[in-house]
Amino acid sequence: MMIDIHSHILPKADHGSHNLEESLKQLITASKYGVKGIVATPHFYPFNDSIEKFLKRRDKAFDELSAANSTGIKIYKGAEVRLTTGLSSLKHIKKLAFENTNYLLLEMPSSTTWNNILLNEIIKLQSLGLTIIIAHIERYSSNQINKLMEFDVLTQINAYSLFSPIKWFRIRKYIKSNVVTFIASDSHIYNHFFAYKYLKKSHNMIGSKFNTYMNNAKNILSL
Repeated sequence: MMIDIHSHILPKADHGSHNLEESLKQLITASKYGVKGIVATPHFYPFNDSIEKFLKRRDKAFDELSAANSTGIKIYKGAEVRLTTGLSSLKHIKKLAFENTNYLLLEMPSSTTWNNILLNEIIKLQSLGLTIIIAHIERYSSNQINKLMEFDVLTQINAYSLFSPIKWFRIRKYIKSNVVTFIASDSHIYNHFFAYKYLKKSHNMIGSKFNTYMNNAKNILSL
């Protein structure tokens, strides 16, 4: 069973899908390549939005897509949360975790340096009972990943990044170092699911790890 824990499929919830038609096209493509469950993780930027407004927008989009979904794919609520100073102190932060779990998907800032005040937010989030998943770690350097590993976090790579020579070089290194926990689409458009077409047919790129990563995704959703 293929489970996708990182996607931007909800209509008008962020800059992923602009309307219901685009969202359904993403689901149809995902279904075609074997995805059975998908966590909808629209972006949450604490500096632009409140959790209350975000949840209202997300849940409305979730209900709209769920009502129109005929693919058989089970959709779960979640969020991709940008890590910022003070994030852990936000009321209702735990509501951004994956549906019925304590797993929170975090996106690191794009800056090349992360100060200790920012990184300590990870510890504070963990102290609330949240288990942290760092999104698309192939975007970050080895030094940055080594720093994150000190915080006992889980990690995710994007499937389509396997076809980028630069990112594949990093991914291969991270896989060999056993720091990767999940693989997901991070779909913003339906094309991002095409990577699963090749991974489903052949595991040559990441070997048996593909099944391991999918089993990890199933386990956190208790499937």
